[in-house]
Amino acid sequence: MLYIYSLFIAGYFLLPMASGHRRVYYLLVFPAVLLLWRELLRFYRGNLLLGLLLAYAAWMMLSLAWTADFSAAGAGWQLWLSLNLLSFVAISGYLWVNHADRVDLYARRLPWLAAAAALVSIIAWYTQNPFPSSRMEPLGVMHHQNKAGAAYGLFLVLSVQLAINDRPRRATYSALALVLAALVLLTQSRTALAAVFAGLVVLLGWRALVLGLVAGLVSWGLLASNPADWVARMESFSFRPGIWRQVLDDMPGHWLFGHGYLVDPHVRAYDQVFNHAHNSYLATLRDGGLVGLVLLLALLGTALTQALILLRNRGERLYLALLLYGMTCIFMDFDRLFVHPKEMWLYLWLPLALVAAAYPHRAGTALPQLRGRPA
Repeated sequence: MLYIYSLFIAGYFLLPMASGHRRVYYLLVFPAVLLLWRELLRFYRGNLLLGLLLAYAAWMMLSLAWTADFSAAGAGWQLWLSLNLLSFVAISGYLWVNHADRVDLYARRLPWLAAAAALVSIIAWYTQNPFPSSRMEPLGVMHHQNKAGAAYGLFLVLSVQLAINDRPRRATYSALALVLAALVLLTQSRTALAAVFAGLVVLLGWRALVLGLVAGLVSWGLLASNPADWVARMESFSFRPGIWRQVLDDMPGHWLFGHGYLVDPHVRAYDQVFNHAHNSYLATLRDGGLVGLVLLLALLGTALTQALILLRNRGERLYLALLLYGMTCIFMDFDRLFVHPKEMWLYLWLPLALVAAAYPHRAGTALPQLRGRPA
């Protein structure tokens, strides 16, 4: 199981097409997860965080029933997506705890793979496009700038954690972090930059402020190198408050239960049509109402509490750093949370899965430490 799962994670960086990557999960990982259902039930028995996730998923899928433009095909597709996502969360946490030594090794190899993919993408893009003014699109599965920046940024945070913990290889992991930081900056994704800053504050404390200032100056410099892009990007950023306000303006009559999970997510604001709410918290309110939003906040609030307890009891900052990273991403952008295998599985659901699995073992059970091996 671990090898099939690892193939899927590596596929984010190795496979050329998102459709092929999804098939790896649907045809290989998901059936293997189903074979482990008894073990997974035993492992998660009494798990509060997973229970809250199931409650949130159940409510959002129940909201399909009162969507104005309901369709059986659309509802069936959303149920399929939610089932696959729940299976990913379950198996991710299970492997994290039950194969800790092997997962620790794989986790220390992933930044190498991510950095190699980032370097190839940077070179491929800027041999065909102006450097550094053009906004790069990475190769392969993750090509959308915001989504890719958010996924690669997660491994930037992981690389910093490894650089802190693995003293003999600190220079190596720092170099990997610099490559990943370059990709995040060159995608010019403000969402990813904000999330990286949130994660690094947990890992580095006040030193993250200095890095954030430097990254901000570089980001503004990249924008300023292309005046036309500067204007367009500043305008697009200023649209968010209006988009969010319009989502709220559309809520009267639907505050409690929402519009339903199949409602058209497009938002009309500033005499334009935007493809989604650009905030997953507001998207949850739109689809599932205050009930859905309270369930989501209860889920994430519980995860934050458990991550803080893991920090206090085990001295592990990574859980809190990755969780804040994902929560920042979905505040700055994106929409629905139950999606097919894509970047959001990495930057939001994977951190939550690790917290859900690690918290019950907060008092001494061996978990991946990401501290490296003696040189």
